[in-house]
Amino acid sequence: MAAVLALVLLAGVGVFAAGRASIPEQQVIVRYAERLQAGAPVGFPGTPRGGGDAAAAFTQVLAVAGMRPAASQQAVTDLIVAEGAASAVEPLVGPAAGGEAISQTVVVRVWAPDADLDAVVPEDRQVSVRMLVCTLSGSVTNNIPDPNTGLAGGWYVQSVAVRWSQGRWWLVTAERPVPVPPPDQRGARRDGGPRDMQPLVDVLSARSWAPGTV
Repeated sequence: MAAVLALVLLAGVGVFAAGRASIPEQQVIVRYAERLQAGAPVGFPGTPRGGGDAAAAFTQVLAVAGMRPAASQQAVTDLIVAEGAASAVEPLVGPAAGGEAISQTVVVRVWAPDADLDAVVPEDRQVSVRMLVCTLSGSVTNNIPDPNTGLAGGWYVQSVAVRWSQGRWWLVTAERPVPVPPPDQRGARRDGGPRDMQPLVDVLSARSWAPGTV
């Protein structure tokens, strides 16, 4: 099961990596995973870039929240969601999954439109963040994907807002994810109509980055 998920996700990520190969970019991995509270990364800097990294990490944490016990799920929500905003970020919360189902969400790229990525964000100021997300889900039998149903999923742009308050980032809102054409397809839908290619233009721009890199 893990091997199947890894191969599918790596294949998609590789397409975007190849598309950005001509853009010189020095990246240093930021190990947010080493700073955890209630299973959620913390310590993101108070810049739009830090807000984007926080949004990506929080999105992946909430995607598996449905599989946690109720008390653990609530602890995670309290840590990363602004007070009173739980219903506003509901699109990010993954469904409960038992032993007969699998679900995986990976944030591949992040960008903050019209923001100075390294500027200091004032207290209680919100930042709009967009993310390219790959999701997979399906049924399993004996830890093997069901051959009759396979794996379902696709590529999406997820828009969220995060707020810098009390020295840390909080999720405030999340829109419904918007499907985008897979990176290896031309700009047409199956019915022959045009696709909106702007999300992929944003993804391939020099203003987007892989979560956890600076």
